[in-house]
Amino acid sequence: MDLELDGVSLAYRRTRKNILSNLNLKLDSEKIAVVGPNGSGKTTIIKGIIGLTEITSGSVRLFGEDIRNVSGMTGVASNLVDTYRILEAPARIIMETYCSMLNTEPEKIVSHLKKYEMLSILPKRLRELSTGQQKIFCNIMALEFGRRIALLDEPFETLDMQRRLMQLQDLKNFKGSILLNTHDFGALKSLPGFGMYIIIEGKLYGKFNSRDINRLYLTKGEVSQAISIIHTNYGTFCITMDEGDIPLSISTDLSDSIQEVIG
Repeated sequence: MDLELDGVSLAYRRTRKNILSNLNLKLDSEKIAVVGPNGSGKTTIIKGIIGLTEITSGSVRLFGEDIRNVSGMTGVASNLVDTYRILEAPARIIMETYCSMLNTEPEKIVSHLKKYEMLSILPKRLRELSTGQQKIFCNIMALEFGRRIALLDEPFETLDMQRRLMQLQDLKNFKGSILLNTHDFGALKSLPGFGMYIIIEGKLYGKFNSRDINRLYLTKGEVSQAISIIHTNYGTFCITMDEGDIPLSISTDLSDSIQEVIG
């Protein structure tokens, strides 16, 4: 098993108040997406895996080892910009430092940046880059250094259409496991074969398959043909197959779809 979350609750270190509760997720040589509205806790899952958020109960295991007992594990990387801002240095220095530590040739990353027409960022510090440039640089770093598992937070956010399509192709070509989160169901239509979890109000529901997005519906209430039941502060909803209130295939933001069903 590459990654396993078993009954995990996560809290910010300062408040120790749980943000996410009783999460269960398994990643075993596959690609998985966590889909949910902005603010639903998607990013917190990745932060918990890499140790930036406190685990208050349950366990997170990487390759069978509890992450609280592991240090210096290679082959796992995220695209969270905070992990690369540790060095207040130009992008080139950050790239070369990580390559030196992880025995990787910088030319591989330079080649990716060239493909994205991004070579001009190398002399600049990350804070000097646009949010889209930061996202692409961090995506490239995560896919290069996360050869076993790449953890990708909203990898398509702020990207123009051309670079979005390029990023989708890079994800399809990636050989390792992927855990990504997004608020956009539309992106998953282009990633057939991804496992899919839905996150609402700090809880995970699933797993589904991205191949079935065109068959999945969000339905108000609890119905007999439900394949998953979602309890929220707005009421109870179901994920149903082939019929229901709102097709997920037209959804770009789950919170909007919930509001539409309520309406």
